[in-house]
Amino acid sequence: MPRVSRVLPHLSVEEVQKKMKTATNFRRQQKWFIIYNALVDPRPAAQIALHTGTSKRTVHQVISDYNRQGVAAVETPGTGGRRRSYLSLAEEQEFLAQFIDSGKKGLITTISKVKRAY
Repeated sequence: MPRVSRVLPHLSVEEVQKKMKTATNFRRQQKWFIIYNALVDPRPAAQIALHTGTSKRTVHQVISDYNRQGVAAVETPGTGGRRRSYLSLAEEQEFLAQFIDSGKKGLITTISKVKRAY
């Protein structure tokens, strides 16, 4: 008989349902759905995976992370963003504004002009 996957009650069932409905992307919603299933009806990971449309490994990983870290395990910042930017967004817009006038006149801005201005 396989082990039953259970989650620790960091949040109530109603709070997990609210998190599922307000999730910003599909992946986060799917993680909350796995947690909800393990909270409401604890059963083997294979059955939860079948019900949620994920793999057994994903179910094990999500439940393990949630049990150790709580809500912070699901509410991660994501992988997108401006991690390698030299300037802030406002500074970059201000810097590129000097090239917009020449672009409106039909002139081509080359990378060498941008590098010299930087």
